[in-house]
Amino acid sequence: MQAFYRAYGLRVNSAVPLPFDSLPAPPRDADVTVRLGAVPSKLSGLGTVRRALWQARPGVFLMEVEGVARYLVEGGREVAVAPLGGDDADVAAFLAGTPFTALLQQRGVLTLHAASVATDHGAVLLLGRSGIGKSSLAAALVERGFPLIADDVTGVAVADDRAMALPAFASLRLWADTLDKMRWRGRGESKVRQGADKYWMPVERACAVPLPVRAAFALKANESNVVGIDPMSKRDALSLLWGNTHQAWAMDAIGKTQTRFHTVAAMARRVPVTLATRPRHPFLLDALADRVAALLGTGASPSASPPPKPAVAPAPPAAKVPRARPPNRSASPARQRPRIVWIAAWPKSGTTWLRAVLTSFLREGGGPPSINALMGGPRNDRETFNELLGVDCSVMTDEEIVRHLPRFRAALVEQHDQFFSSQNDGRGHEPIFIKTHEAYRLPTCAPRFPRAGAAGVVYLVRNPLDVAVSHAHHLDWTIDRTIALMADPAAAESRVRGGIRQRLPEPLTTWSGHVSSWTEQTALRIHVVRYEDLLANPRAGFGAVVRFAGLEWDAALLGSAIEQAAFHRLRAQEAESGFAEKQPTAASFFRAGAAGSWRDILTKPQVRALTSAHGEVMARFGYLPEAESGP
Repeated sequence: MQAFYRAYGLRVNSAVPLPFDSLPAPPRDADVTVRLGAVPSKLSGLGTVRRALWQARPGVFLMEVEGVARYLVEGGREVAVAPLGGDDADVAAFLAGTPFTALLQQRGVLTLHAASVATDHGAVLLLGRSGIGKSSLAAALVERGFPLIADDVTGVAVADDRAMALPAFASLRLWADTLDKMRWRGRGESKVRQGADKYWMPVERACAVPLPVRAAFALKANESNVVGIDPMSKRDALSLLWGNTHQAWAMDAIGKTQTRFHTVAAMARRVPVTLATRPRHPFLLDALADRVAALLGTGASPSASPPPKPAVAPAPPAAKVPRARPPNRSASPARQRPRIVWIAAWPKSGTTWLRAVLTSFLREGGGPPSINALMGGPRNDRETFNELLGVDCSVMTDEEIVRHLPRFRAALVEQHDQFFSSQNDGRGHEPIFIKTHEAYRLPTCAPRFPRAGAAGVVYLVRNPLDVAVSHAHHLDWTIDRTIALMADPAAAESRVRGGIRQRLPEPLTTWSGHVSSWTEQTALRIHVVRYEDLLANPRAGFGAVVRFAGLEWDAALLGSAIEQAAFHRLRAQEAESGFAEKQPTAASFFRAGAAGSWRDILTKPQVRALTSAHGEVMARFGYLPEAESGP
């Protein structure tokens, strides 16, 4: 059954129910047709680019979401949909994302990762990474009288050298916790799809005409406890707008790089961009919305404006001049491409300390490492997942995300390989360290980390008795709750801050299962180090890690790095400037950093519960005799 909608200034005739604004009557001539029908599984032809979930060439875009549907977008006018088991809500949730973004890009529209609202003088963009709170701020501004233009993706086209924001549809897509915080429950929300915790929320105040872009706010979280408003230079604004293109890889693959540059350049020339920082926790949404609203003035319904005219795009920018690199400490100067060294461990087993030492050793010449700029951080944020796979994981279930994580890591390896091979400077490169808490494999599943591009894995193991104490402190949980988690085969870690899912779920399995999954695998080179051995002899322990990673040996520099990354220094930094990786409910991230503190905290029944669940693996790593000696 056909239905008719309006979105981004386009009239859509669709055989798939969509979350867009319904038209009161069928349009005389639809701009876009969405039909059900056969869709090929593969594209061919000159210039075809293939990624994990999508393929594209100029004018054509193909994406498949396993178990949901396959989408073929052609010429900015037609979308063919072949359901693969998904219901109407599933098919629509993904269609309204990347496939429709690709359709806009084919029509020469720049798609920015931004929500936007209308003012008396034009459109205001709210730019930022996934999970930073764009939709929440847009919702708060709508409450303050500013009509909604678009949520999450704002389409921008150039007319007479003016950047024009295109009205999307009168609905926000919000997390359940955001609805609760704003007391919007029961106001017409509907689930995006079953299994996802996001909702479509219709809004009464919405803009229906294109508006010139008046201003933009770049949203960023920090460790302060205040909201900050600071203007950005035009150069920084250009870089920010370029980097916030939604599905930029797809836009380049379909041959619209020139359009992208032309529109971004036009915006950077005329649109002031302001950096809006807010505390990582608490969000202080009302304070941020009040500051932004005060700068914008009173919101009002804008008068009609003519639609944007097509523009001829100039040549894309010249290739970037590479920035100066820090001193290369690779022990293999002939190697052209860096390889990934995974830093793996059950949570609270010492990975942050290891990253602090490596940061001091490699990046700052033995100087104090900044705890909020440590190398080797996890690459499990929603933004990177969305960028590399081309699908919005906020509409995916946790099970779907977990199923796609191996593809995500393969795409991550490919991205690193492409970047460094493009440098082609004849240098050796240091390995790329990436932290993970995920198990190497899950029961009855294939390995979840690719062999390609990997130099190996450094696995940290820590006495589970101390892990239980430290993890409970980290999450402000009871110790019994952590002990139960450590014995749960379905255990997973996923960071939630203020209702915003910033991190992807990481399946852990049990503590014993996690340790065994990594230390018994043979596909990757592995260096296992006990946390207690690092404490007892840090020079020997960290030195072995440095040599395993293929780094140039420098005993004096390593000694300095260990001293600069001492626990008392890390704690002092956290007390002074905060730490982004601290859970909001915990008093601190860096606690004692010692071994054996469990003796003063755990009860005998708690020790028995841990040894009963993990005794075999504890014995393997020398922890069982200590546990049996009792608190």
